[in-house]
Amino acid sequence: MKSLYKKIVAFVAIIAVVALGLSVIKPVSAASVSPTVTNLKAQASGQKVTFSFDWDLTGKSVKEGDTFTIDAPEGVNITEVATQSLQANGAEVATISMTNKKITFTFKKAIESMNENVKGGFSYNAVWDNTPGNPGNKTATSKVGSESVIITRPDGPGVFESVLNKYNLDGSYVTKQFKLDASENYAWLNVGDDYYLTKWFIRINGDGKKQAITNPVVSDKIQAPAVDYSKITFAPAANHAANEFFVGTYLKPSFTLRKGGQVVASGWDFWKHVKFDANGNGFTVNLSDVSDVFKTASSDELIVEYQTLIPKTTIRVDNNATLTADEITTPQTDPAFWNNPELKFWVSGDKTVTVQKEWVGDEEADRKDITVQLYADGKALDGMTQTLTKASGWKAAFTKLPGIKDGKAIEYSVVETNTPEGYTSKVEKIDDDNVIKVVNTSNKPKVTETTADLVVKKAFEVAGDQEHKQVPVTEGQFEFVLKDENNKVVETAKNQADGTVNFKSLTFNKEGSYTYTITENKGTDATINYSTQSITATVDVKKENDKLVATVTYSGGDGEQKNTITNTQNKPKVSNAKVTLTLKKAFEGGELKGDDFEFVAKDANDKVVGTTKNKKDGSITFDNITVDKAGTFKYTITETKGTDKTITYSDKTITATVVVVEKDNALVVEQISYSDGQTETNTFTNKKEAPKTESVTATLQVNKLLKEGETSLPLTDDQFEFVLKEGNNTLETAKNKANGTVTFKDLSYSEEGTHTYTITENKGTDASINYSTQSITATVDVKKANDKLVATVTYSGGDAEKGDTFTNTKTPPTPVPPTVKPTSAQFKAKKVLAINGSSDRTLKANEFTFLLKDQNGTLVDTKTNGENGDILFNPVSFNEAGTFTYTIAEQKPATPESAITYDEAVHTVTVTVTKDATGQLSADVQYDGKKDTPTFTNTYTPPTPPTPSEKQITTSKILEGRDLQGGEFSFNLLDENGTVLQTKQNAADGTVTFDAIAYTEAMIGTHKYTIKEVVPADQANIQYDEGQVDVTVTVTKDEASNAIQAVVSYGAKKTFINKVIPPTPPTVNNPELKLYTLRVRKVDEKGDYLAGAVFGLFEADGVTPVANPYGQGQAQAISGQDGLASFVGFEAKEYVIKELSAPSGYQLSDTTIKVSASDFASATNLVVDKGNVVNKLLPPPPSTDIPNIPTPSNSKPKTPSPNGDKPKPSDKPKSSETPKSSDKPKEGKRSLPSTGTADHLGLLVTGLTFVATAIASMTLKKKEDF
Repeated sequence: MKSLYKKIVAFVAIIAVVALGLSVIKPVSAASVSPTVTNLKAQASGQKVTFSFDWDLTGKSVKEGDTFTIDAPEGVNITEVATQSLQANGAEVATISMTNKKITFTFKKAIESMNENVKGGFSYNAVWDNTPGNPGNKTATSKVGSESVIITRPDGPGVFESVLNKYNLDGSYVTKQFKLDASENYAWLNVGDDYYLTKWFIRINGDGKKQAITNPVVSDKIQAPAVDYSKITFAPAANHAANEFFVGTYLKPSFTLRKGGQVVASGWDFWKHVKFDANGNGFTVNLSDVSDVFKTASSDELIVEYQTLIPKTTIRVDNNATLTADEITTPQTDPAFWNNPELKFWVSGDKTVTVQKEWVGDEEADRKDITVQLYADGKALDGMTQTLTKASGWKAAFTKLPGIKDGKAIEYSVVETNTPEGYTSKVEKIDDDNVIKVVNTSNKPKVTETTADLVVKKAFEVAGDQEHKQVPVTEGQFEFVLKDENNKVVETAKNQADGTVNFKSLTFNKEGSYTYTITENKGTDATINYSTQSITATVDVKKENDKLVATVTYSGGDGEQKNTITNTQNKPKVSNAKVTLTLKKAFEGGELKGDDFEFVAKDANDKVVGTTKNKKDGSITFDNITVDKAGTFKYTITETKGTDKTITYSDKTITATVVVVEKDNALVVEQISYSDGQTETNTFTNKKEAPKTESVTATLQVNKLLKEGETSLPLTDDQFEFVLKEGNNTLETAKNKANGTVTFKDLSYSEEGTHTYTITENKGTDASINYSTQSITATVDVKKANDKLVATVTYSGGDAEKGDTFTNTKTPPTPVPPTVKPTSAQFKAKKVLAINGSSDRTLKANEFTFLLKDQNGTLVDTKTNGENGDILFNPVSFNEAGTFTYTIAEQKPATPESAITYDEAVHTVTVTVTKDATGQLSADVQYDGKKDTPTFTNTYTPPTPPTPSEKQITTSKILEGRDLQGGEFSFNLLDENGTVLQTKQNAADGTVTFDAIAYTEAMIGTHKYTIKEVVPADQANIQYDEGQVDVTVTVTKDEASNAIQAVVSYGAKKTFINKVIPPTPPTVNNPELKLYTLRVRKVDEKGDYLAGAVFGLFEADGVTPVANPYGQGQAQAISGQDGLASFVGFEAKEYVIKELSAPSGYQLSDTTIKVSASDFASATNLVVDKGNVVNKLLPPPPSTDIPNIPTPSNSKPKTPSPNGDKPKPSDKPKSSETPKSSDKPKEGKRSLPSTGTADHLGLLVTGLTFVATAIASMTLKKKEDF
């Protein structure tokens, strides 16, 4: 069994989970997920690096098939992962694969129901790459998620693996017995139900680098849990004490030393050389003391093997080994650990139990440190205690605890182990998050107490006010401090809205006079004068009628009771007034543009207080004048005279009188008035003189021409009329003279400038004349020359050189054209069907369609080809001369024939229609610029035969009772008629594969086959499976890909299961020992047999599992095809049988099956038959998912899936074997044997033989456990 499981490392990732909900529906797609990664660490040892981190998928959506990857840093190779499977509550939630550069987590279906709280820890080993170009003192960064850590390689390539390797057998391996020396009068040491024995190994020169060493010294350190040797018994009973065989937790007879696979020393021969620590939590041994062979340098593999005793309630044990030798002066250390297999969880959990201490009715001086013991589901956990002290705030926490055991939440509690004298202790769980309160209540008599309330008042006045005018206060505006007579702050309080300041009640339990001081904390408001007063509050406590009474008096404050603290509010400074002077500017004969004129304002002291300019609207503003007191102020405003001689500047002085008053602690301008000394005004007026200039005139004149062809015709006066406009304004209308001139009245100009005019002709009524639509532009440029205006006229837009002429034309009479005689044209084309390859295919009449369209794309005619390929369209008529264009194209069918390539050419038809002198039209037709008739050529390509499909038919073979050999069994493949098509043998892994069959187009349809095992005449102690596997192959053709598709499907049976018939067990000579077979039969509600149910055997209490007599863990049985599940080889005593896992699709039975003494008394042939156990079908799921009940990892082999996957018999556990140098057992759970009709009967024989020889006290070779 060991060979399979030594490939699995069960280091762990503890996961706090919710109830599993599994489905066989595969996810639609896989994605990469990114857990939250924390606490990433790297621990280096030579060239070896161990990485570890915590990960958390809480809140992330993770589905089956999603992955999470870790990449190795550059220059580093991954050598080992902590586990190849992540387990949670018995379900596999992820598998882990690795290369030397990448680790991949692939999540399973179970993860989908755990996304609310999925977290854990992980670690892996790596080494620096020992290749050229990868020098020492190099750094690399490992990045996992958002975390990163930098590692540094030591100088140069060197030791890539420590020669020391410490590990625990399969991580959680335990046993209850140890075989002692046969020379004793007893055989077994039994550790009982409260303890485990687990095996440890210290290996030197195993995996990795080997190093020749001399005089090796091995040391070991273990967490030493407390051990009660009284629990240990011996079988048969003997007068020995357990401490003869134990030092602390170490079992001395279990020590064995091997060199190169050979035992050097064991038992007493080894342990007599071991030096154990005084407290029993470690040992040291110089192997040269054990044997002289170690005094010579050797690189042989060395293994020190031993067992330790561990209390059942222990969660985890850490055990570290250290190696030194003549060649190894710096000690090498390697850690290992053990996890409790009974608790069904890993140790690095995410649960925290917080303990809080509460003291009631006592004095602080009476309080002592207390210790609490942690309990899980009512059981104390060894070594799990915490001490609560005043320094810790009377709090403590148990961290990294598992949250779930056997699928149920663990209930944690604590017990106080040292309750102080004079107290009672009570434990309360105050919420569901494992917060526990331990309340200690004092039993001392209560002392009479009294209280006193200290109250002061806050006054807030206006500074300097004789009447002490109060300023309103707001709640919390001022802060006050209460101190005791040792100047220690007792409390800080703030005022209420009414000014009172209330401190919390003070408690007194004895007579006396107590003094307190109350002061105000200075605030930050600069307008407030904060009080520096200190009020003394004196509390006199006296007894009156056997009761304490407190009286409070105050001093040092204001008011009648001297308990008032007064602040004052400073009167705020009066703000300045801002004066804005606003005046106006008038400009007669001119236009203001803004910033035309400058103005100056001065105060009464002739000091300039502002300079500004007018705006375009004439406003004048001085807005930068301030006044810091009330009163009447005068300002004078004058205009700065400019230099323009055409402007008469104002010499006026305007006085602004400003009245400023104080209102509401602010200066405001109450009134502003303006005056020039004579009238109230705020306006400055300037005048601009108009320039004196002489005028000039311009005459506009254009010309008129009338032509017939190229001949100018004579004109008459007023024959044509013309209009002169300036812009849209009509200035004048004039007519031509007989000489063709058109003259407008003179235009007069008094200043320089450019003037533009338009002249157009009014259209007349003579139909034979084409009237001009021209528009002539006349431009008059007026400029000064020698102080005189001169006007220059230019024209544009008309005829003649100067552009000043209008030209009309006279149209001659239109001749009568001859009558048009229409014509027509008929278009034609040719169709050819070309053959690509070999075919008798020919062109068919009306097989293809052709479209005739005009130049606008409008369909004119539709025709099909004749059998000879001719395409002839209907004649097209033409009623006028010109050039006309048409197109001819083939219309591709809506469903084209796949074998035909269609001609997509578009041919252009050009028709030139001409007319002769008699009006007769004639048409000339050309195709694509030629006379030749166009041809449409389609190509027919015969279809390619479809690709055949090759399929292999397979099955699998399982042999129960021993390992399967390659070629051991033969199988026939038969067709529907029973004809044998092929015969094949099984491979060593159980697969049976027939030669591929090619399916062609001729084989489209359904083909049925059967597979049967060839049963020989001599069955050689083998029970053969005479059933058959039904196979159906469905063959179809995919038209799109022109491929044959064959799909193989199998019937309900997919695997042949043979069983080894064991020889008759030897007769047990001791009639006092009888070993029984206990069996049940698994059926459904109809009474049909059910296979695959897993049952567990328990002691009479129904809780304690019965050990598997043929391996490790609990005795279990699995129902076979006949429904039987059998427990073989058990002595007669009371047992309980429970169902652990139901068959797929059925509910788990909660029936408890008790096996009593009367059952054994009435047993036939040593078989106790407890009858049928009924399973009910699971209720229909709420969705389309099909429920899949999780199967324990140590139960039955997998059933082949419908797609042809088969279980491999080579995956079954193999027999025990001695560990090899290349096979370090990985830390993981060991599998238990299956029983029932699928029992490992070979193990039964071994078990019976073992028991018989033990009773006979025969000398046995010590059984190795790996």
